[in-house]
Amino acid sequence: MAVETARQTSVQERLTQLWAARLEISSIGLDEDFFELGGDSLTAAELQGDIDREFGVEVSATTLFLSPTIAELTQVIEEAVAAARPGTAEAYPGGRQ
Repeated sequence: MAVETARQTSVQERLTQLWAARLEISSIGLDEDFFELGGDSLTAAELQGDIDREFGVEVSATTLFLSPTIAELTQVIEEAVAAARPGTAEAYPGGRQ
């Protein structure tokens, strides 16, 4: 699967992989819009569950609509992880630790 990985954080890299799997496409840029790539509300809901499991934080159903790019969604996830784990500067891909 050829996803954009140059200079990506671990969160961006994992999000890119999750999006590529759900959208069934092989190349995704950090600033590409989920819905312009073919995502819909059902796929967004499925991706929400993937994100919750992968990063160990719950994101709201509207998160992907408000932050529809990998770059924007990364910031939301990193903030949620930091809030859930005070003193933690970086997210832990792979779920709760």
